[in-house]
Formats: sequence, structure tokens, C-alpha cells
Amino acid sequence: MQNERLPSECDVIVIGSGIAGLTATALLAKSGLSVVLLEKQSRPGGYFMGFKRKGFVFDSSIQWLNGCNATGFVGRIFEYIGSDYPKCIMSDRIRRYKGESFDYLLTSDPYELRDRLIYDFPAETEGIKRFFEDCKKIGVHFGKLNGCLRANQTMPEIERMIFGIKMLAWAVPVWKYLRISAEKGLDRYFKNNEIKKIFCSEEKFMSIIMPIGWVFVNDLLFPPEGGAEVFVKWLCGKIYNSSSRIFLNSSVKNVLLKNKTAAGVSLSDGRFINSRYIIAACDVENLYERMLPEGAVHSKMIRRLREADLYCSSVTIFIGLDCDASALGLYGELLYLTADNIPRKDHAGGDPYKNSLVIQSPSARDKTLAPEGKSTMTIHCSARIDYGDFWKTDKNMERGKAYGEFKRKYADILIERVEKSFGINIKKHIEVIEIATPVTYWRYTGNRNGSAMGASPTDKNIRNRLAHYKTPVKNLFLGGHWAEYGGGMPMAVKAASNASLMILEKTNKEEYEKLRNIMDFK
Repeated sequence: MQNERLPSECDVIVIGSGIAGLTATALLAKSGLSVVLLEKQSRPGGYFMGFKRKGFVFDSSIQWLNGCNATGFVGRIFEYIGSDYPKCIMSDRIRRYKGESFDYLLTSDPYELRDRLIYDFPAETEGIKRFFEDCKKIGVHFGKLNGCLRANQTMPEIERMIFGIKMLAWAVPVWKYLRISAEKGLDRYFKNNEIKKIFCSEEKFMSIIMPIGWVFVNDLLFPPEGGAEVFVKWLCGKIYNSSSRIFLNSSVKNVLLKNKTAAGVSLSDGRFINSRYIIAACDVENLYERMLPEGAVHSKMIRRLREADLYCSSVTIFIGLDCDASALGLYGELLYLTADNIPRKDHAGGDPYKNSLVIQSPSARDKTLAPEGKSTMTIHCSARIDYGDFWKTDKNMERGKAYGEFKRKYADILIERVEKSFGINIKKHIEVIEIATPVTYWRYTGNRNGSAMGASPTDKNIRNRLAHYKTPVKNLFLGGHWAEYGGGMPMAVKAASNASLMILEKTNKEEYEKLRNIMDFK
């Protein structure tokens, strides 16, 4: 991989080898274009990058996936790249809601949870039934978006108008759910505050009903056997079976312009490569403020990006246990552990004593992830990069002794909370432990503040039109999660597909039409 010489030119340069950059490269390589994918790290994958310690295999950040089943648009795009794409795992145990006063399990049949709630809260029977039926309707309704994968920037004016009308018609039935708070949404169904506690950590009502809706339509899945990194290996294999190539340890310093048009890049080690097109599947602020010449992007856009509402980052504790996870009461589901009777905002405020936690044992679903008789466990929570004086780093976020001590104390608190909640002793079973903070995620992905998914779909961001594909520089496109609102694998694949489509429209009409039809579910 690294012994190959960087070519002097190619058709397309892709910056960043997260799932978006890899997908865009694979799509364009399939069309016959020569693509060079540049990645500053020593391994590809971004947030899909896994790692191994003493026989234990961990996913860096992926907990669950959607859009990856046979009818989802991720599955459809991957099927187009190759029918041998990794298939996600379906599980009977999906999500467990556990607080100090409740413990409920969402299975692959959501009506089991419905019936349990009716048994425990008989006075709320009518509201519980309406709630679950509305969750099902939401799941089915969002499935209709599978045929709306293309961005309007890929459409001619008349088609764009028709698409706008279609999306407006789609939004009408779900408008009452889209922008209401969790409190207001729950009040529509329930009077008893005890049942509302089950959903105490989410701030938006959609965050409560969407996961249940996805389960109704078999679209809340877990990574394939071997972990999420098998997607990375599969895409890399497709790229290497073409004329395109991936170059690691290759940090882009500048995007080169000729007559205000993207013409190539220079690397931090002094190498250059020319190209006709560039897809930036990387942090957009880094692209606009550091890689492009001053003045290439209007100062108003720079200011809006600096002031954007971003998704927060996270802390993840990766643990290798010397016992089977079932001995500790873990069976593969996502376990959401919450504190009772605290303000909703505190569940994601950064305080390790209050933050809601997501706990799981991936090896309970996939035995290949741990040595025989042993298991993996992860503890995850939302966090900000400025917490605790930037995690006790110095002004340049350099990590020293204070950083290591601070993150270990933070992790100890989270582990002790899990131990207390389950009445178990985790620490005596630990063989391997690694701790990732927002500083870790910032270092490995380059995303500002270690953001998990870029720009959040807030009113301010939408008004400022932060999500976009076409940059102020001709032939330079965004193709990562900054091109869309929201994040995760679906938005990354959507962004990669649309950026690729825009290039194919200019370079290969036949391949453009093939990909367009795939994205339109024709």
C-alpha cells in the first residue's frame, strides 16, 4: 500500500478515508475513473476504524446501524458496489432501558415492550397503544425516504421543484413529531411521570420514537461479524481491485487552484498531485480555513461554520473481560443506563455521575471479537472537548500526565456506576482497558472538537445553509458528513453517493445514469 509511488495526476482526489471517502472512491473507481484517496492516518476507516488488543477486537465508535438492510439505501449502494458486501447482524435483544427505578427491554418485537408497559401501567393503556402504533407509523414512513437519496443539487430545476413538493408531502404526516421536545411529545401520550422516566435522557421526541420505529421495520441492526471495520476492509478491497489507490500517512496541506478551479493538492511532505476533481470527505472548517487559499471562501461562510451547532463528541471505555459477558448480565443489547430525577439536559452534560451511559458487549452477539471464554464490553457517553479544561491538556491539546490521570478517574466513575447498578464487580475481570476521549476522536478524525457527526440539524444551521455539496471552488465537492445534516453511516454514504454523482454527470453519462437510477430506487 505504502510502497507505491504517488501518481503525478489522476481524475479525482478524495481527502479522508472514513466511510464516506471510501464509498466515494469505490463508486468512482467502479465507473472507471482513476481515484487517489489520501488519508493522514496510518490506517483507513475514520470512525469505522477498529483496533485489537490481546485478542480482543473493538469498534472505535459504532454501536448500531440503520439503512443497511436489503431495502435500505446503504444496502442498495453497497449492493451496487458489490453483492458480497458485509451483512449486518439482526438481534432479538435490541435496547434495554435501565434507571434507578425501572428496567425494560426492547426486543425485535416491540409489542412485547408495549404489553409489559401496559401490565405495569394499566391506567396508561390507551396512551401506550397509541405511542407504539405511532412509532410503527414513523418507521414505515421514514422507509419511504429510501427513494429520496439524491440531493436537490444533483437535479435540474423542474425535477428539483417536483422533488420539493414530494418532500413537503412526505413531511406533512410527521411534522407534529419533528421539532417538538421530548417532554411535549411524551405529554401527548402519558400522564404518569413514572412511565416518562423510561425516556428521560433524550431531548428531542424523535430520538425516542425513531429507534422503536426502526425496530418495527427491521432496520436497527448491529455491525457484521468481525465488527464495523469489515466494511472498511471490504471497500478497500474493491478499490484495490481497480486502478484507484489509497495512500496512508498522506496529509493534505493545500488544495491547489488554477483559474479559481480545483486542480490538485500538495501534501505536508512536499509531494504534489494534479486532478480534475476533488471530494473533501474531511472536516470542512479545516478545508476552508487551512487547505484553501485565503479569500477562496467568503468570510460569512467561515464565520457561520465557526458558530455552527455541532454534535458533541464522546467518551468510550473499551474493556476486555476474562469471563463471558453473560456472567455480568450482558447479552448483546444496547443498555441505556440513566440517573433518575435529574434535569434532562444533564444526561448529556458531561458530568460522569449524571451522564446517560450506553453499555454493551459486542462479543455477546459476535464471538469472533474475543478469545474463547472471554468477552468485550464498552461503556459510552456523550462528552464535550472543553470539559475539565479540555481534559487537562495544554493550550495546543497536547496530552500529558494530567490528561492521563483525568481520563482514568473519569472512566473509573463510569465503571463504578455500572457496577453499582448491576451489583457486579467489573474491575476484577478486566484484562484490557483503553479509554477514548473527545481529544482522542479529534486526533484520529480531524473533526472539530471531536464531533461525532458534524453539523446538527438545528434551526440556526439550516437557516445558515451549512450543509452543502458544492463549494465556492469549482470542481471541489464536499462528500462527508458536512454535506448533510445528521450523521452516522447513512448520511456518510448518502453524501459520498451524491458527490460521486455530481462528478459522474460531468465525466461519464452512462455511469451517471446507472448510479442515479440506483439512488432513485429504479
